[in-house]
Amino acid sequence: MTAPAPLTRSELWLRLVVIAGLWGACFPLLRHVAPLMPPMAVATVRAAFSGSAVILFLLVSGRLRWPRGRAIWGHILVVGTLNGWVPNLLTATAMGGIESAPAALIQSISPLLVGTASLVLFREEVRGRGLFLGLALGLLGIGIILGPRAVSGEAGLGAALMMLATATSYASGTLYVRWVRPEVPEHLVVGQQVVAFAVALPAALLVNGTAAFVQPGDVWLVLLLLGVLGSAVPLSLFIVLLTRAPAAKASLVGYLQPVSAATVAALWLGELPAPHVLAGGAVVLAGVWLATRR
Repeated sequence: MTAPAPLTRSELWLRLVVIAGLWGACFPLLRHVAPLMPPMAVATVRAAFSGSAVILFLLVSGRLRWPRGRAIWGHILVVGTLNGWVPNLLTATAMGGIESAPAALIQSISPLLVGTASLVLFREEVRGRGLFLGLALGLLGIGIILGPRAVSGEAGLGAALMMLATATSYASGTLYVRWVRPEVPEHLVVGQQVVAFAVALPAALLVNGTAAFVQPGDVWLVLLLLGVLGSAVPLSLFIVLLTRAPAAKASLVGYLQPVSAATVAALWLGELPAPHVLAGGAVVLAGVWLATRR
């Protein structure tokens, strides 16, 4: 099978911005439902909506195919674990002992982990110092956006280690998808959501019971948006992106998410970004430009 053509710089940028915009918009949506619904219940419904949306789209478009061969089932299980239920459970548990700012900063090291690992795993894709300089600059921008609370916020050691494990899990999933380069990326998209749902549902029922799923209509609408526009669409685009772009560059979407999250929060919630947020966003964009240039 002929390998997909690599993306041009403009094509890469367009995909990074779209994916980060959709994923970043999840944060304000999650803030809306967080006080009303337990995290594991949210993860369960989000995975259900996301998986259903992808399956429905593939069915309507005539592209729904049953995965064949043991290899693809193994890939589905690995990706569903590394990018699905493991980071979801770790984050849900860690947030009880760590503030949002330091948690976000720790998780934002995922692109650095991917870039460093790519030096060993995908040496042909990592050329020159621009990539690593851009990754480091992006991390600096994230720190500026988060501000002093990123280092002064109280955080338990166990919770901080869980967030580090979350970043490592996401980075490992990114590297794995780039390594296997699936012939049918949709299999991993659907499989990840199915695995995440299969683990999150019993966990939610065990911890919170069925009462956690009794919510008003506006909460279910937000959950639908989270599942379709916040998971199904960007996840599908990201899996396909990993078949056409180096893992280290695809992972830069993690640096762009805070920028889009701040924009959506300002437009929807009226939370105008502070000057340090705007400055940090400029640094992030500079880092992405440096890392993606030819």
